Amino acid sequence: MTKQKDNKRKNEQVTAYTYLLQFSINMIVPIFACTFLGYWIDTQLGTSFVVILGFFFGALSGGTSIYRISKKMLHKDETSWDYPVVEKQKEKKEDAHHD
Repeated sequence: MTKQKDNKRKNEQVTAYTYLLQFSINMIVPIFACTFLGYWIDTQLGTSFVVILGFFFGALSGGTSIYRISKKMLHKDETSWDYPVVEKQKEKKEDAHHD
């Protein structure tokens, strides 16, 4: 492999790890925050169900956040990643330019 392809591959790996870390943080933080808030409310009110509602609200919030971020990322980067579908589209465009 050439040095340029090696660098491109490393950049894609770093980007993928960054997305993975961002997804993890965007899922874990709302779950912990809402669960903790639900636990605190339960201790103040003497109940035991708000923590469960907090957990599910945090999971829903985190899932929604990940969905929105991934939608933006895929729209932004769909041509920069080496997906088989994208590669086929690139080949079609190159063939059209050569004709």
